[in-house]
Amino acid sequence: MRHYSIAFIIMIFIAYTATASAQNCELPRSLVGSRILIGINGMHAPTNAKAGNLQALTFADTQIKDMNMITGDVSLGTYRYNKLTPKIGLLEVNLTQGAEQSTYREILVCKTPLIGKFIFSQSQGLIKPDIRQDSGSYIIQPHYSQ
Repeated sequence: MRHYSIAFIIMIFIAYTATASAQNCELPRSLVGSRILIGINGMHAPTNAKAGNLQALTFADTQIKDMNMITGDVSLGTYRYNKLTPKIGLLEVNLTQGAEQSTYREILVCKTPLIGKFIFSQSQGLIKPDIRQDSGSYIIQPHYSQ
């Protein structure tokens, strides 16, 4: 994905947060030891192959476990998380799905300290089309124990 595309998405979210909820929120500095439950937008389209899915992302130091809560399928990989502003975070993930790699970014925008919205941008993956975007809502479970 080109850098100007991600910058454009970030600008949209900055505008969104300026006009969104007046509640004070701040994303965590680290996701280590947390779990994020993700509800993907249910509007099915060829570019939203996981419409309506629920995913659980569990974070260790640099390792991530992505579990589809409907099918039970699990993918493992690595991640990098950066808090860009108090309300906006960028999650970059590389997963192994069978013999294929999945590479994606999620921009997280908080509404409260534990819930918010996200945009998922995939640049490589198992499910076609493998270059696609999804959106939805998330819940952070800090200090999650497996």
